[in-house]
Amino acid sequence: MDIEKFLPYVKKPTRYIGQEWNSMVRSPKSPPRRIQGLVKFCLVFPDLYEIGMSNLGLQILYNILNKSENVVCERAFSPEYDMEEILRENNLPLFSIETKAPLNKFDIIGFNIQHELCYTNILNILDLAKIPLRSKERDGSLSEYPLIVAGGPACVNPLPIKDFIDAFVIGEGEDVILKITNYKLQISNKLELLKKLSEIPCIYVPSLHDGKKTIKKNTVDLETSDYPVSPIVPFLDVTQNRLNVEIMRGCSRACFFCQASKTYSPRRIRSKKKLLKIIKEGLISTGYDEVSLLSLSTSDYPYINELMDSVMEICLEKRVAVALPSLRCHPSSVDLAVKTRSFKKTSLTFAPEAGTERLRRKIGKFITDDEILKTTEYAFKSGWRLIKLYFMVGLPTETDEDIEGIVSLVRNVKKQTPQLNLNITVSPFVPKPHTAFEREKFFNLSYFNEKKKYLKIKLRAEVKFHKPEMSLIEAVFAKGDERLNDVLEAAYKNGCRFDQWNERFLYEKWCNAFFKCGINPDDYLKEITDSRSLSWDFIQL
Repeated sequence: MDIEKFLPYVKKPTRYIGQEWNSMVRSPKSPPRRIQGLVKFCLVFPDLYEIGMSNLGLQILYNILNKSENVVCERAFSPEYDMEEILRENNLPLFSIETKAPLNKFDIIGFNIQHELCYTNILNILDLAKIPLRSKERDGSLSEYPLIVAGGPACVNPLPIKDFIDAFVIGEGEDVILKITNYKLQISNKLELLKKLSEIPCIYVPSLHDGKKTIKKNTVDLETSDYPVSPIVPFLDVTQNRLNVEIMRGCSRACFFCQASKTYSPRRIRSKKKLLKIIKEGLISTGYDEVSLLSLSTSDYPYINELMDSVMEICLEKRVAVALPSLRCHPSSVDLAVKTRSFKKTSLTFAPEAGTERLRRKIGKFITDDEILKTTEYAFKSGWRLIKLYFMVGLPTETDEDIEGIVSLVRNVKKQTPQLNLNITVSPFVPKPHTAFEREKFFNLSYFNEKKKYLKIKLRAEVKFHKPEMSLIEAVFAKGDERLNDVLEAAYKNGCRFDQWNERFLYEKWCNAFFKCGINPDDYLKEITDSRSLSWDFIQL
């Protein structure tokens, strides 16, 4: 496809041109349908390029697929409104950014689903690609339409979007992805291919599932699994514009509300030797001026001090900054952060989650008020002037005293260090499947709006409050069942997309979709009694 003539009319053309440093175009002159003896795979991230290119999972799978002799892998993202309008006005399909091939000419499309609020973007991508939305409308030979697969954290309850996806990978996909492509090489009939995929323990095929068979999460060995040492370097300034290095997967803390700790369990680490090799080679191959050490709780890496000393030795020599994006609220975390300040001074972020020690114990967040006060004071004495604190409201057993506890805690921090600037972020609690709180209720909108108003009045620090209506839709689809597939399609056809963006979220159109389908969203927000089975019980994490 020739898209260059349209690029002057879009806001950020570098979202669509490809050809970035370390990107791979293995066969630019290949026919659009199929390269003989190879599987054409398109990794699709259902959000803008800037968000998708910051996702480590996409970089990992892109690297693995393109290393295979049997696969050509390309990428696609949700187009911005300006590009979408151009495609629709000119009756053009959505395309990959490597070779500008129409998505409907690939053999397999793989969606990376990070959260429930990107579901409408998935439908929009299929529609723009001129691919029928529902899996049953794509039956028969795979020569007409690609196989649609999906993986990612939001797939641990796939029921609300199951009608649109042919197969889901539950858990980690580093090794499974090549099994899928190998089977595709051998089988051209869609039904036969899906039957073969359904034999893999971690793959859920909705059209063939009997509702009883257990789908078991897949996990990989971090030390031996492939990791990209030459990740793609975007032309555009993306959300995470740095060398991202995953040092550990899983979390030993296992807070009761946290789905990620269950999804990525058990905790596994990469050795110091392998991490230093990844960092050295990654810096050479990218030219980045910052390295980020990633995990759910970076400060809990067993040899973090020893690792940091070695990392800083490399980075000081190359004048490269180091970021630690996930630190426990403890003075020892400040000591770690101090080591990173040679070239770049950033804010510190801690997540007490709840305002009182009682409620923090209830949710498995074992941090005392004294620890929070000592940590923030120590951070100030160590040179930090801005600290971000994250809280949730609507937690199980929450009372007015717990909300007042947020106010008291913030005031005590300010009283202790008046010159310290605080940014406070408050989010509604969303009960998630496969957590200790999966049966809990989601508090109503009036509750959240009341608490939002109260906290904004009481706290003079800057307070950001996540939009409760967005959290409501997230909660419905997190705990939803197959009836929501119709609601999702109705909302998409109403114009909903980019639902995770405040300025684009259309709550009234979502309400209309529920009404049109005769479904009351409150049915999914209530507490689930112990006597009721859970619709996602067939998924085993």
